[in-house]
Amino acid sequence: MFDLKKIFCRKNLKKHILIGLALLGLFILVLYNAFKSEPISYMTVTAQVRDISKKVYATGTIEGIEQVNVGAQVSGQILKLYVQTGDDVKKGQLLCEIDPKIQETALKTAKAQIAIIEAKTKSQKAQIKKLKFELDRQNQLIKTNATSRQELELAQANYVMAVSSLEELNAQKEQAQLQFDDATTNLGYTKITAPFDGTVYATVVSEGETVNANQTTPTILRLANLEKMKVSTEISEADVVNVKTGMDCSFTILGLPYRTFEGKLNRIDPAPSSYKSSTNNSTSSSSSSSNNSTAIYYNSDIIADNQDRTLRIDMTADVVINIADKKQVLTLPLTALRRVIDDSTAQIYVLKDNLVERKNIKVGLKDDQYIEIVGGLAKDEQVVIGDDVQTAEAQALEKDAKRRRGPF
Repeated sequence: MFDLKKIFCRKNLKKHILIGLALLGLFILVLYNAFKSEPISYMTVTAQVRDISKKVYATGTIEGIEQVNVGAQVSGQILKLYVQTGDDVKKGQLLCEIDPKIQETALKTAKAQIAIIEAKTKSQKAQIKKLKFELDRQNQLIKTNATSRQELELAQANYVMAVSSLEELNAQKEQAQLQFDDATTNLGYTKITAPFDGTVYATVVSEGETVNANQTTPTILRLANLEKMKVSTEISEADVVNVKTGMDCSFTILGLPYRTFEGKLNRIDPAPSSYKSSTNNSTSSSSSSSNNSTAIYYNSDIIADNQDRTLRIDMTADVVINIADKKQVLTLPLTALRRVIDDSTAQIYVLKDNLVERKNIKVGLKDDQYIEIVGGLAKDEQVVIGDDVQTAEAQALEKDAKRRRGPF
């Protein structure tokens, strides 16, 4: 007879063992899932071929390449204005005439003074001739004791005084001649002419108005050469080391943001723009060097053609100076760089088999978004970019630490 109780106990034991094994497997699976490290997902790119260019950006003000205030060098009433704002003029063209009465009077006075002095000079020369004859006669008579020593000395004194008077008249004539020359020049100044070919862009006075040139030179009108324009701009000290005269430039203006004007960098000042407003260069230099928080800028000029007269004085220009260009080169976004080691070497992280690897690459030209890859990177390698670069660096450091610790 079978012992049913024993058989029943064996079946329960087997059942409990199977349940225990199942629970143990489940527990192991839970532990595995808890401690298993999921692979980190990274944002990556591959190097792309594109054009790249390095540029310097600035803002400037447009002026005529030649731009002057035409002023009056003599005082008087504006007799006639021969031009108005907007007129094109040629060099030497009559622009304005000041009433010449004052200058004509001064010229006549100087001329009359010269005539008076010349008449006196002529009379004095005749007198000298007469006194010289008397002196010679007295010298002959003294030899034979036919005259006294007093008579001879008197003749000598009269002759010397006459010669001295003639010298004084000559000096007066020179002075009168200078006054005559000044009067002639001032009379010429009453006719104001254009110093160069250009356009009148402002008239400051009106006909009938009186100008006074005794202390300052009053402005009559403003003249500019608008065939070529000058963009006056400032370049920061960070950028000025990269620019040179003769470089190609382009700029846009507010009214035509989609039209690009071309020009050449014509001039860069050797000293910061702050020196122009300083009365003492040594003081300016000291303050500039001691205050590192103050931005330093260098004045520069860009010359551009303006044959169609689109550009006007005092317009604002957004300037781009082209430093260098390269066509169809391998590039990476700047966000892929972890650090720049030197001018030609940078550090990046590449992704291989879900693991990151630190790599140094050779770099070249850089713009505001991309950098040229010169060597050390294949075109199909996955490069970590953006905020993930820091995560990749942390993983690489952890990997290095585990390698140094060994398997235990």
